[in-house]
Amino acid sequence: MSKLDLIQAKSIKIEARNFHGDIKIQYAPVTHLEYPDSDVEVKTVWNSDNNSVIVYMDYEKGDFLSKFFSFSRTFHEVPVNLYINEEVSDLKLDLSAADLNIILNSTNVNVLSIKTSAGDLDIKGSPNSKYIEDFLIDTKAGDVKINLEGTIIDEFILKSAAGDFDILNIKVVNGEFNFASGDLLIENSEIDDLSIRMASGDISIKKSLITNARIKTASGDILVDSLSKDFYCEIDSASADIDLIVQGKDRIYLEGSIKRFSSSIKSNIDLIQKADSSLSSQRRILKANVMSGDITIQGISIEGEPEKESLIQEEMPIGDDLLTVEEKKILDLLKGEKISRLFALELLGELGYSREEAENFLKNRGL
Repeated sequence: MSKLDLIQAKSIKIEARNFHGDIKIQYAPVTHLEYPDSDVEVKTVWNSDNNSVIVYMDYEKGDFLSKFFSFSRTFHEVPVNLYINEEVSDLKLDLSAADLNIILNSTNVNVLSIKTSAGDLDIKGSPNSKYIEDFLIDTKAGDVKINLEGTIIDEFILKSAAGDFDILNIKVVNGEFNFASGDLLIENSEIDDLSIRMASGDISIKKSLITNARIKTASGDILVDSLSKDFYCEIDSASADIDLIVQGKDRIYLEGSIKRFSSSIKSNIDLIQKADSSLSSQRRILKANVMSGDITIQGISIEGEPEKESLIQEEMPIGDDLLTVEEKKILDLLKGEKISRLFALELLGELGYSREEAENFLKNRGL
């Protein structure tokens, strides 16, 4: 392996073309790059202060076809080791394709940017400051696992065409995730502002605290555990089963469109339906536009709050604030014994309910 001295560098950018890299990055007292000299041509461009460098790497041995199909590891996989010391704060990688293994322990990386067409990424550890200002991952295909041991990230941007993401043990101020397909897991984390756009795939946010969330999906199930006490949440989905766990059992203000005959909503806390204009000064807001799928909301007690009754039951009814005027009127008449149960079923049929749906509608309300 050849060795390239980068000891003065505080900012490093690597541009690698025409090979699939097996790249490992970790701390060392002296910053340097190791690569196979017989396979790869390397050029460097330093800035005038000699503290910022661009490293150009290119595979020169392959024929035209192998270069043309450089995304395929079948042709040429090249091992590359980058060692960075505590002086390096800015690290950018622009790669044709690579499997990446990055260990941030003992480093002072403040800006981390990774762009690649293919390959799996494994990023773990945390910088000495436990803080990263900007973190970008843009990948066309490949699975990504990130475990940053409680590191705070100011701006966290993830883009992927295909692949699964596992994100563990982070604290994020602003997170923006855009995926075409693949599953997303966030665990043991905190995110102040989270935006997720996904064409297909499941979203699982476990043992984490989310304050503001905007989630838009075409298909795939959504679990959020949990939304903070004063949350704001928007969910727009064509097809999804949605499970939300919310800190506190105060009422939630609901605005949006839930298709009655293809969706349902269940909650163990009060849901108050309001027009959008009336929500401007409120917290604990859920805006939902769901074409097909079920929504389940579970409020959990938090420290200092008096215990309130109930967990979600299997057949828990939606709150009466979500009913139409006609449905409320039928319930009131039946409860007041002004109409028979049979007549109530017929009236619900006029509203579009099947016999089974009408039976369940009344049964779920104890009628």
